[in-house]
Order: sequence, then C-alpha cells, then structure tokens
Amino acid sequence: RRGLCKWFNVIKGWGFITPDDGGQDVFVHQSVLQMEGFRSLGQNEPVEFEAKLTDKGYEATKVYGPSQSQCKGSEFRPRAKRKYRKMRCYNCGEFANHIAQMCALGPLPKRCHHCKGEDHLVANCPNKPPQNGRKRGKNVESESDNSKSSDKFEEKQSNQSKSNNTKRGRPPKHRKNDQRK
Repeated sequence: RRGLCKWFNVIKGWGFITPDDGGQDVFVHQSVLQMEGFRSLGQNEPVEFEAKLTDKGYEATKVYGPSQSQCKGSEFRPRAKRKYRKMRCYNCGEFANHIAQMCALGPLPKRCHHCKGEDHLVANCPNKPPQNGRKRGKNVESESDNSKSSDKFEEKQSNQSKSNNTKRGRPPKHRKNDQRK
C-alpha cells in the first residue's frame, strides 16, 4: 500500500500514515521504518507500507520510501537531554566543560592540588591545614602507645586461637534471632 505521513512525533518516535486509497489512518512506530541512522518520517512524506489489523486499528509492520527505497525522514532532530554540569579539569584546575585531555593550556607540570605550587605535591603542602591527629581513619599513636597496643593484639589473638576450635579459626556465626534451644 501507498500513503503519506500525516504526522510523526520525532521525540516519541511514532505517528500516523494516511493511505492513498482512503480508509483508516495507520499507526507507525519508528522501529518499523526501513532506513539507516535516526529513524523518523517527515510530514507529507510519501511512503509504501505493509500493515496489519490489531484490536486498536491498523498498525504498520514495514514502512519504506517510494519504490521500496529507504525513507527520507524528518529534518528535525530532537536535542539530547544533557546535564550541563561543570567538571573539574585535573590539568588546569578550573571547573569548566573540558577535561584534562582537552585542556587548551596543554600539559602542565605536576603541582600541589591544594595551593597550586609547583615545588611540592599535596602530601607535602605547607599551606594544608592539619588533620586533627587522624590519619586514614585511624588515630595516630605514639611509639609507647603503639607497642602497648601490639602487645594487647597478640594477647587477644592467642586467646582467640585457644577458645575457637572452629573451621579455619573463624569465630562462630551469631544469629540475631536464633530459635534453636
């Protein structure tokens, strides 16, 4: 059958074809369009189609351009939904829409991320505020405290190995609502 595209919603990907021989409009989805790339139909675009009758009416199963060629498609292309979030460039440190690989300044020498000084890195930054005696989530201890804690650790390990005769030295699993008696 032949017809003209009555209208086609490019964003949603569906529309209707008016058959040349009259009759009911035929529903068309972008998935049945025979064309490469972005699939759509332009308004009043001539098409050839195959259709089947469904409980909602006629629905196209294949849609071609004139004489079984590819469909031309709509000139309109929907804009992509983009998040315009600014990213931090690890090269120049700016919050912009580029990454270090695309930075206009080119590769810069290694430098401190905190104060941007080129004579040291962030680990040795003189301007960096102290971390309140904590290092990587653990309290920093003095040498004497450290030896005491290692003695306590060894004592705890020996007590566990004596009391736990479980598989691979693991403590027994405790169930929250253990109903065995």
